[in-house]
Amino acid sequence: MSETPPNDPATQPYAADAEVTQQGQCLKRSYYPWVVVIVVALLLAGLHLFDSALAEAVNLDPGVKHLSTFALPMVAVFLISVWYLFRHRKSPGLGMLIALIGAVSPFAFLLLYQPVFGGNANIVGFEPRYWGREREIVSEVAEVSTSPLAETSKYDFPQFLGPNRSGKVNSVSLDAWDETQPELLWKQPVGEAWSGFVAVNGFAITQEQRGELECVICYEIETGKVVWNYSVERRHEDYRGFGRVGPRATPTIHDGKVYAVSGTGVLDCLNGEDGSLVWSYDVPAKVGIDQSAYTNSRGFNFIQENSTLIWGRASSPLIVDDQLVIPGGGMFDAEKKPINELAATLIALDPKTGEEIWRGGKRMIAYGSPSVATVAGKKQILLTAEDHAVGHDPETGEELWAFPWPGDSSAAANCSQVTFIDENQILISKGYATGGQIIKLNKVEGGELEAVAGKADPRALKTKLSNPVVLGEHAYAISDRFLECVELATLKRVWRKRGYGTGQLLLVGDKLLVHSEDGELSLVSARPDEFEQLGEIKTVEGACWNTLCIYKDLVLVRSEQEAACFRVPISEVPNEEVSIGD
Repeated sequence: MSETPPNDPATQPYAADAEVTQQGQCLKRSYYPWVVVIVVALLLAGLHLFDSALAEAVNLDPGVKHLSTFALPMVAVFLISVWYLFRHRKSPGLGMLIALIGAVSPFAFLLLYQPVFGGNANIVGFEPRYWGREREIVSEVAEVSTSPLAETSKYDFPQFLGPNRSGKVNSVSLDAWDETQPELLWKQPVGEAWSGFVAVNGFAITQEQRGELECVICYEIETGKVVWNYSVERRHEDYRGFGRVGPRATPTIHDGKVYAVSGTGVLDCLNGEDGSLVWSYDVPAKVGIDQSAYTNSRGFNFIQENSTLIWGRASSPLIVDDQLVIPGGGMFDAEKKPINELAATLIALDPKTGEEIWRGGKRMIAYGSPSVATVAGKKQILLTAEDHAVGHDPETGEELWAFPWPGDSSAAANCSQVTFIDENQILISKGYATGGQIIKLNKVEGGELEAVAGKADPRALKTKLSNPVVLGEHAYAISDRFLECVELATLKRVWRKRGYGTGQLLLVGDKLLVHSEDGELSLVSARPDEFEQLGEIKTVEGACWNTLCIYKDLVLVRSEQEAACFRVPISEVPNEEVSIGD
């Protein structure tokens, strides 16, 4: 049998078909990068264009959008680069080099730079991991060297969220800013921290991280000059980078002394006149939690406790019935049972000596601060622990009731405190697509208290780093970037206004002071019928997660970078003095 000639016309159609098929496959393969780009672009466009609709329809947490915006483009670059490498693996050249660089560049960038996150996992920038230096903060020294904090007045703001720890101030009434704008008295750099200011007798105190030194600093309110600075070599960081550096609790001023909890969990009692140390109490050590020492990429030594509380101690000390109460925590197993006898939800100390009075409860804590209120006829300490809201007897520390409130202190954490509504109801709230929940406390047989679930709405009151305030039949809160008004009877939203990030608010009389995450201070009417803004000013740079403070007509704001004081127009209102714990 003779072989077919190579140029036999009979074979040509098959060769042509094969060539066309090969060209078609190449053409199809060339579409792959565009498919990846188009899919990623559509996903990102959908997340951004339909952000509010998705939040309403599926209760989408804003962190999903922000992390996707960061991650999806990097994944696209990596996939396209890997595709190019495999397709052209037999023909190396400049294209291969470019593809290889594209494949490894996202990881190389993250190795050298770390993202700086906002309150909703939004990336606000990048900073070097291995170089750069801490900001040098030089503060002007006041002419006086003592601060008589034992002298008090009705204008004092002596603790976290105000005189009665409710986020409400009634000693003054704020006037609109249409005719008289707030006056900037001073603005200056401060050390990193998420602590707010407290103020008594013309002096303001906050906590700061300055390099390896953790500081409690007393300022003159009118000038911003430093009166005294208590500094100790302590530094908190978290390895995830979400919480950043420094202390996070707000100090408490009582009976001339200052009580401050460090990010590492040490409670210091200071003489309010000069900042000298009176006594210290190492909370993690007292509840059986070990701490590990690390050195970061810039050479700073820092401490992190070996518990689920990875973002540092954030609970502010509470004075109640001549006792100083602080959350404790402990070491727990997988079923959340304490592994030793040292664990305690709350610990009461003698504020003069630091000696223990009682321990109560056996739960791990979260980041909310304790408060005190009389509910169902019983005075009690209220707290959001890691996965329950609880009430404790202030005389003995006994847990009076517990209400399940799922959370994990290393993710989807409980940060907002319990909010008092009336003599039988309290409110708990959180972000992470959880929202608000009313709890009704009833007395049952034997005088015990029973916590019963009331109204709940996962789309309302999604407070992540802030707390709601209650006025009449409504609550006002910063809920996943929106300022909103919610009807308490139904927990249904009445109105909302976008643009506040994870900022903070304070109810002063019948008006709201609202400080956005980006540093805009707004005056808003606390009225349920409509949103009404009465003025807005720019304040400070940085992430404004720190709580607000007002002392008479002076408003103190701060971020992790700057602090400022503004004089605002006010009207005097008659008001009796409100003591801490009332």
